[in-house]
Amino acid sequence: SECFRVLEPGGTLSIGVPDTEWPLMEYAGVQDKGYFALARERWHPAWCQTKLEHLNFHFRDCGEHRYAYDLETLQKALESIGFDSVGRRDFDAVLDSEDRRQGTLYVQASKGR
Repeated sequence: SECFRVLEPGGTLSIGVPDTEWPLMEYAGVQDKGYFALARERWHPAWCQTKLEHLNFHFRDCGEHRYAYDLETLQKALESIGFDSVGRRDFDAVLDSEDRRQGTLYVQASKGR
């Protein structure tokens, strides 16, 4: 709501959050796009051994994460405070950190005029 308050009418919010749909789909066996391999290699501490330990770390990240989002949930949250034209966007090398390219849900939303 603070982003909406300070954004000028007609402005755009661009945000990236950890993509929670990806690990959940892999945990459920619906897809295999390498989440758990990357989590072991790049993101999670050595104590994460099981898939559920990786999910718990993803959701909490030592207290850094406050909430988990998929596109539907983030879209609902942004629209509920007044944003419109909320949708997924691609990674943008000008805006985004290369080390966050994988595993991030990027979303763009507009504040009407």
